[in-house]
Amino acid sequence: MKKILLTALLLSLPAFGGAAETDSGAARDSVLTIEEAKRTALENNPGVRQTLARITAAKGVLGQAYASWFPTVSASGGYIKRHINIITDYPPFPRVEGDLTETNGSLQLNWLLFNGFSRRAQTLAARYGVEEARQTHENARRLLVESVATAYYQAQLARENVRIAEQNAAFNRSLEKNAKIRREVGAAPRSELLNFSIRAVQAESDSIEAARNYTVASTVLAELMGLPDTRLPAELVPPPAAGEIADSIPSYETLVAAALEKRPDLKAVESALAAAEQRKIAVKGSYLPTIGLTAGMNFSEQTGIDPEQIDRDRYAGLTASWELFGGGRRKAEFQQKKAEEFSLMEERRRKILSIRSAIRQAVENAGAAEQQWRRQEDAYRMTQKVRRDIELLYRTGAANLTRLNEAQTDLVRAAGLAASSKIQFLLALDKLRTESGEVPETP
Repeated sequence: MKKILLTALLLSLPAFGGAAETDSGAARDSVLTIEEAKRTALENNPGVRQTLARITAAKGVLGQAYASWFPTVSASGGYIKRHINIITDYPPFPRVEGDLTETNGSLQLNWLLFNGFSRRAQTLAARYGVEEARQTHENARRLLVESVATAYYQAQLARENVRIAEQNAAFNRSLEKNAKIRREVGAAPRSELLNFSIRAVQAESDSIEAARNYTVASTVLAELMGLPDTRLPAELVPPPAAGEIADSIPSYETLVAAALEKRPDLKAVESALAAAEQRKIAVKGSYLPTIGLTAGMNFSEQTGIDPEQIDRDRYAGLTASWELFGGGRRKAEFQQKKAEEFSLMEERRRKILSIRSAIRQAVENAGAAEQQWRRQEDAYRMTQKVRRDIELLYRTGAANLTRLNEAQTDLVRAAGLAASSKIQFLLALDKLRTESGEVPETP
């Protein structure tokens, strides 16, 4: 009778699920894909909105530069009441005293015609400034999606570790229950019962730690997504990293060519370099004369005195100014702009080297991550088979408790390594995309 009861209990032991399986709770959750997380972050993140405001500011600078191509028209006027007491300086030196009203107005036009091509260079520099702001915005988006991917995959891994730990705890709790029944019928020692109890508590502790890691990662993800409470909705979670990975690793040359063409941080440096060159040209223009057109009319009327006075005049003409010597100011300013241009040339060179280095590292990292993932998947499948075999042997009494513990520990470790290596490979593939300058579009 004891053997029949023991066999029935052992046959009811649960099997430890694979890393790719999903629990019933996860099946009821809404899925937050990485594409949705990136899109939400690009729409809501305040850092991206801040760079959009800088584009608007750069456009304002460009508008000011364009304004210098048009004439400036100004008007002025006044209506003044005065009391005068004047002794004239001509014979017979009469005294003029009384109240008078003075009305005056003027209209003036000034138009800069030539200033040594400085105006054109300043306008081009402002235009390049707008492009630099745009590319800075694109680079902020690129870095944001990279951060989102890191937080997303960390949350996904933590959630997978929670599931693995919970299944491990459930497995040991079931064995604990069975061991308790076997102990009651005299078929198992107390040490065997305590063994499963201890391992169940340890698995539950691992589950708590993994849940904490998920909370931290999901909080960072929610912050990047711009969610006001910096918390993912309870019903919106990253799905398990299930299925095969079909993406392949592009060659280093392909990625470098794409990055040199599309990387917004490189384009921003190139725009800044072009703007610096135009600012240098603008300083050179200050060595030439400035020529402008001026025209206007004035009106003045005084009443309350005898005789009343009305003055009107109009004028138009060309004006010119030429700074012949300024104490070396222009030369020093030119040297400053030239040094700034050289600095940006070196910055561009440094940026290209940095891009090449980052892509080479990313390619090597992705290749190693792929190999580790495939090997860990193979190791996990083999460990599953070993654990099943040991479990069957334990059920029949051919394997002892220590061997079952070892097999279960190996399975939990293999499941964690398989999940971790897969996440690392997915993250490495995403890193390749961002390093090559690929940024998802927002609707």
